[in-house]
Amino acid sequence: MDKKAFRQETLKKRSDIYSKEIDARIIDNFIHSDAYKEAEWMMLYVSFGTEIYTHSLIMQALSEGKHVVVPICNISDHTIILSEILDFPGDLEEGHYGILEVKDDCRRVVAPEKLDLVLVPGMAFTEAGNRMGFGGGYYDRFLETIRPDCKTVALIREDFIYDEIPMEPHDKSVDIIITEDRVKACR
Repeated sequence: MDKKAFRQETLKKRSDIYSKEIDARIIDNFIHSDAYKEAEWMMLYVSFGTEIYTHSLIMQALSEGKHVVVPICNISDHTIILSEILDFPGDLEEGHYGILEVKDDCRRVVAPEKLDLVLVPGMAFTEAGNRMGFGGGYYDRFLETIRPDCKTVALIREDFIYDEIPMEPHDKSVDIIITEDRVKACR
């Protein structure tokens, strides 16, 4: 199956089985993981649609004194700009694609090299950490800019871990997959 057909099929499946209860279990597993506990600077995406719900995670990380950075999508060149947030959701407003992004007057730009952990969204993953994104290439390009020791983590429902997914040479994998049932090191 090609990437486009796989994405369409996966999006439909995600809509059919979305569950905030499962998301809460995934977030709980993440918060109790070593990757989360050890990270001081973390990039967390602001969930949208049927992505794993991250709003409560962002609030918790801020309350624990972690430096929380969120992505800003630069649609002109399909890159990601990072901004630290201090107030969630106060520092954000609706941006590109309807995703909450940092308000212009709240931007605190952060270099990718500062990050200890990046939460990487995706539609589907394999046990080896291979990732099927949403098709824009934003994260594949961004992951080229982080430190080699920065942990990349995927939060995903067990139903979206496959034996194989369509991959291309530029597609990036993640270090750790966290589901409602487990935390799995991929490399």
